[in-house]
Amino acid sequence: MQLWIWRYTLKPRRRLSAVAFPGPRHGALLRAYDGFADIHPWSELGDAPLDEQLARLARGETTPLTRASLHHAQVDGRARTYGVSLFAGLTIPESHWPGDNPPPAFDTVKLKGVSSIPPRVRLRIDFNATLTPDEFVRVAGILPHDRIDFIEDPVPYDETTWIELRQRTKLRLALDRGEGIAADVLVHKPALSGEFPRFDGEIVVTSYMDHSVGQFHAAYVAASHDVSDRCGLFTHVLYEPNEFIEAIQTVGARLVAPRGGGIGFDEILERLPWQRL
Repeated sequence: MQLWIWRYTLKPRRRLSAVAFPGPRHGALLRAYDGFADIHPWSELGDAPLDEQLARLARGETTPLTRASLHHAQVDGRARTYGVSLFAGLTIPESHWPGDNPPPAFDTVKLKGVSSIPPRVRLRIDFNATLTPDEFVRVAGILPHDRIDFIEDPVPYDETTWIELRQRTKLRLALDRGEGIAADVLVHKPALSGEFPRFDGEIVVTSYMDHSVGQFHAAYVAASHDVSDRCGLFTHVLYEPNEFIEAIQTVGARLVAPRGGGIGFDEILERLPWQRL
């Protein structure tokens, strides 16, 4: 199997989370199986750095991130071979807005902490497991409970602790990685797994705050499964514009599938200066 890559840089408009390193983010688009995918590691969250991801992949070794990328490239390539869009007959779910400044079309926001809480909208608040149980209980006491959809990763996951916190705060809790019976909501990132999770509660599909190619692979997974009516797919707005971002079209809080085969972006992808891995 031949593998080709194109390295890219994304420039965040602001710091992306409490654990995100400042500065530009680096990743690589992957061309394999006649399709395209994204490799965008978050070393802050335990992923191997990009150079290591690519070096291992060149040797035939994979990580969870590159296994998922190869899977998505294969799915994309199959659709391109038949000349069809992966989104044919599907509807991409609406998304929450990533930040405290939602446009009028958005009724739900995803916040990283509680430094600024906008009015009117439903709130999904992500603490990236940075609080202690007592700190979370104190914070929960000042939140507008009538507008809280869920709290994501308030503290590191522990089944007994989470069950107790659900009882004490009366708030729904969402788990970002792994699966846990003490969670009400599971946040699924297709960038990390080609398999869709089995979970009895609500599943919110989100991008990995990655390249537009990865973003639309996440959108395809969300569109092709039974998921939350508000997912986390609007992450292109977190970055300064580039050719891919400028090609994205939206209607209200919903992404519009790019034109072309597979996930789209045909013309842009074909003219990139691909390098053999």
